[in-house]
Amino acid sequence: MINIFKTHFTGSFGFISIEKIMNFTEQRRQQFLTEEYYISYKDYRDESLVLILESDAFEDDQYNCGEAERWTLLEDMYKGLLYIEYTAGKPIEEMIPLFEKVIESYEKQAEALAIFNQSEKPSVIATQSATLNILGLAFLLNRNDLFVRIHQLVNGEGERHSGEDEIINKFFKLHDPQHPTNNEGKLFSFAYSTLCDVIDNVLVKKDKVHALELLDEYLSDWYQMNKHESWYNGHLDLENKVSYIGYWAFEAAALVYLLDLDDRSLHHYLFYPKDIVQWARSQKTNNKQSSEVRQLSVAAGDKCPKTGRIQT
Repeated sequence: MINIFKTHFTGSFGFISIEKIMNFTEQRRQQFLTEEYYISYKDYRDESLVLILESDAFEDDQYNCGEAERWTLLEDMYKGLLYIEYTAGKPIEEMIPLFEKVIESYEKQAEALAIFNQSEKPSVIATQSATLNILGLAFLLNRNDLFVRIHQLVNGEGERHSGEDEIINKFFKLHDPQHPTNNEGKLFSFAYSTLCDVIDNVLVKKDKVHALELLDEYLSDWYQMNKHESWYNGHLDLENKVSYIGYWAFEAAALVYLLDLDDRSLHHYLFYPKDIVQWARSQKTNNKQSSEVRQLSVAAGDKCPKTGRIQT
């Protein structure tokens, strides 16, 4: 006999324990995500990845590069999986391999377009919001080693900086202060001017209090400023769509982390990813502590360069 207090029927997914549902509910980072939708989305994406990788339907014609289309779809798949894993409350570490796959897919797309057009590798991160999310995630996931590759994906091959407006340029300069200053005062979208002011208030005016006020203002407008994105309001029709993967302002979170802002006043925003900020800060602390641990090798009879208790 089935104990109705221990199980729940979910149609095609069979029986899922109430305890498991409660664990998922407690673990998820946004309340819109159901376990049923999460499982369905993952299954759909996993099956699609295999089909896209193995398909021979991606052909070149006069105007289109089939291989570039393949890698464009794969990039979208991997990014969707990255987002939904974070939304589902999975460990941050599990996002890192998926982020690497996103970057690799962008690179394969650029390579395919260069071969097809017999040209240098072009810029392949198409929008300002996508660029800021990629840069923000690189900082938050502690993947500063990827910035040279990301720079080429944003600007194309060579020394051009055509993919950078003021805010994108400022993000690159947060990684490398020697990065050339470009397009100061020019923005692809004025909505991101507030983020420029956040950075300037900390680095130039030394005013973290006002920087935090500006970031609060930015987040209060964040969802509405993205109303033209394909994912907007995706949570309203989970049964018929696969567009909901979570709403996250990773670019804002990256600034909180990089500028060392007290983010407690931002935690009430549904789309402020506080967990990844906390994780990034813990990684930074762990790395600092590790760097302070040194093994000393001292030859017999030589004077030890450090004072204190020495273990042998």
